[in-house]
Amino acid sequence: MIKTIRGALIQISSWKTDLRVIMAFALGFVLLCLNGYPYLKFAAFLKSEVQAFELSVICGSTGYAFLALFLGNLLLLSNAPFITDVTTYELLRSGKKQWIDSKILYIVLSSVLYSIMLMVASAAFSAIKGAVSFKNEWSYAMLELAIKQPIYSVDSFRIAFPQRMFVETVNPYTAVVLTVICNSMYSILISMTMMCVNLLSSRNWGWIVASLIHIGGYVIFANAGFMFPQKYSLFCHGMPAYYIQEFGHFSIIGTVCFVLAVFLILREICLFASKRMQV
Repeated sequence: MIKTIRGALIQISSWKTDLRVIMAFALGFVLLCLNGYPYLKFAAFLKSEVQAFELSVICGSTGYAFLALFLGNLLLLSNAPFITDVTTYELLRSGKKQWIDSKILYIVLSSVLYSIMLMVASAAFSAIKGAVSFKNEWSYAMLELAIKQPIYSVDSFRIAFPQRMFVETVNPYTAVVLTVICNSMYSILISMTMMCVNLLSSRNWGWIVASLIHIGGYVIFANAGFMFPQKYSLFCHGMPAYYIQEFGHFSIIGTVCFVLAVFLILREICLFASKRMQV
């Protein structure tokens, strides 16, 4: 276990010199700004300050924003299981099982850190563009957007967040923690799928499969695509606001059990695929 953790942390420590990682986080920040700026304009129009993490909550539970923000995570982990010149040495030293577990732990930590980065970046961007509050209460702008849902927010600012039940049920800090958890769970499963495909194909085709799953999930979420209801969209389960809905909601316990089951299945597939690797 210690070697597994050490291996994942060593890989994270190389981020500062990894161009792919730098580009992934930069892409995530740019996409956050592009998708979040309309809300800040809306708040400025109302002369309202914003709670520091409202932007993260909105982007993490709005379909088109979540669709875009995942691209940074996709770039960050698209080359899983991260084969390098020292991979053969790592396999000989630790064995394939421990090596796979180390890569899985790296995916978990990377997905969580990416979500946390977006959370921090949202607060920083909000502070740059206007007045920010760190109180554990929703701003006037957020209450106006989520509860009253004015038509002019869409017509003039291209922003909507029809999540009255969610805003009335949880406070901002609870909401942002749920956002990090749900967004991360989704990213972990998709990223592990990428690694499985890359291992099985011995090529970097995983990002193609992950992209199809991601886009397909959005289609189901947005349009009830393929005759599937929203509850069958993994994409939708990655957005916490959809767990608390006025007309029914998802089961949090059910989702956690499903994610854990799929996680374990994907781990076994990765272990099976690693046996085909030549050391």
